[in-house]
Amino acid sequence: MNAKDKPAGNQRPAPTPRRWTNHARNFILSWGPVILFVLLIRAFVVEAFMVPSGSMEDTIKVGDFMLVNKFIYGIRVPFTNKPLIPVTNPKPGDIIVFRCPADPSWPQPERNYVRFFPKWLPLFPLYWNRVDRKFVWYTPRNFIKRCVAVAGDTLEVRDKKLYINGNPMPDSTVIHTRTNVIPYNEYYRRDFQRRWEALGMIGDTTIRDNFGPVVIPPGYVMAMGDNRDNSWDSRFWGPLSLRYMKGKPLVIYMSYDFPLAANSTGPESEVYNVNLLQVIFRPFSIRLNRIGHLLR
Repeated sequence: MNAKDKPAGNQRPAPTPRRWTNHARNFILSWGPVILFVLLIRAFVVEAFMVPSGSMEDTIKVGDFMLVNKFIYGIRVPFTNKPLIPVTNPKPGDIIVFRCPADPSWPQPERNYVRFFPKWLPLFPLYWNRVDRKFVWYTPRNFIKRCVAVAGDTLEVRDKKLYINGNPMPDSTVIHTRTNVIPYNEYYRRDFQRRWEALGMIGDTTIRDNFGPVVIPPGYVMAMGDNRDNSWDSRFWGPLSLRYMKGKPLVIYMSYDFPLAANSTGPESEVYNVNLLQVIFRPFSIRLNRIGHLLR
């Protein structure tokens, strides 16, 4: 070997493709089972959620981080609403996490996006935007509300008071942030049940305080926020299908007092500056008294 062929000083030879292959294989063998176990736990048993809005105040506050039991309402195929093993259905009074029924299953307009998996097996919600020429991660929003009625129940709201099957419901967890009552409007009650089931009330704010009566159809429940005047719920987007259920909150493991954003204009349009970096750089806003709080 000539002197010029020898490595200079302590300089190491460049890694060969075979060495990189060995490193990748060792990483997969060491961490692959751990990653797979975590993904399975997250998909079928328990998952963490953060609350970005005040629709469930004062029961659940903006900035509460919760662990959600995903097994209680049945095991589903990840990233889909297809049930694998049905377990039980929500009961009146249960706090529930679910997919927003008003959100489309795919990014819209669908013709602008290329999917990597077929509709019947959407294993990964990653899409290619043909117009903007970039990758897009899309999943429908998750909501958290309280189940107030189940299939067969007749529900009505009269002057902010909830009635189920003609009986007034306890409202120990309910708050009202607006003192005014939007009056009953007979014109908007025409064909009410059909319009409500067809998501025909999404933009109708006149039904906030006087709603129904409606009968909850089979396979559905009624979901409402405890903060009744600041909750976009089943009054507006219709009955909630059981196939959209994600789980039931168990416990608050972290809570942070996020500030109101500058463009927040009032109780009915509160916007919070939710930035997770604040938890690191402003730890004094952590609400220690809420950590470990069980949700009911």
